[in-house]
Amino acid sequence: MRRALILLCLVVCLIALWLMRIALKAKKPVSVPQVAATPSTSVLAPTPPKAEKAPAARKPLKISSKGKVRLKPGESAVLGYWEIAPGMNGMAIVTPETTPEGHVKMTARLLHLSDAAVSDAQAHDLLPDLFDFENYSAIGPERLRELQSSLQNTRGADMLSMPTVATRPGQQVSISIGNSNETTLSLGLQADPVAEYGGYDLSLDLQRQE
Repeated sequence: MRRALILLCLVVCLIALWLMRIALKAKKPVSVPQVAATPSTSVLAPTPPKAEKAPAARKPLKISSKGKVRLKPGESAVLGYWEIAPGMNGMAIVTPETTPEGHVKMTARLLHLSDAAVSDAQAHDLLPDLFDFENYSAIGPERLRELQSSLQNTRGADMLSMPTVATRPGQQVSISIGNSNETTLSLGLQADPVAEYGGYDLSLDLQRQE
């Protein structure tokens, strides 16, 4: 009996020791390793500038117009055409004359007219219609004098006198002029005699190059 009590005491002591050990483990703080927080600095890469497209090279403008006008003695040929610039019109006037030597002397005038100048000079009939690019016509000396007189006193009218040239009947001749805007105007002329009434079939070839 005594022996059994001793064994029971030993078992109770062992259980008590085991419970105390578990209690000590539960109270022991668990150390969590601390990581030092370092401030993070975000560096933004600079946005590369947008590459601007180089402006496209402007294509040179070229206008070509060819036509023929039958003229009686003393009449002038008129070539009216639309300009590239908005609201501007172009006009070439050529007057052929027969010299005593039998040559053809041709006086050419080149005009730039605003829409208002065309209206003030009442020259709508000498310019192309809405859906046309050029208009060839013949005018008499009286109408030519009236037109020149009206344009001299009209704003928006720029008249350029081209050189007077002389050539043989049926032979082509060319006149060229340029300006500070690097615009070249070339006018090819050929006067073929008309035996019926002493006039000419005047061929005009206008080339405008920018």
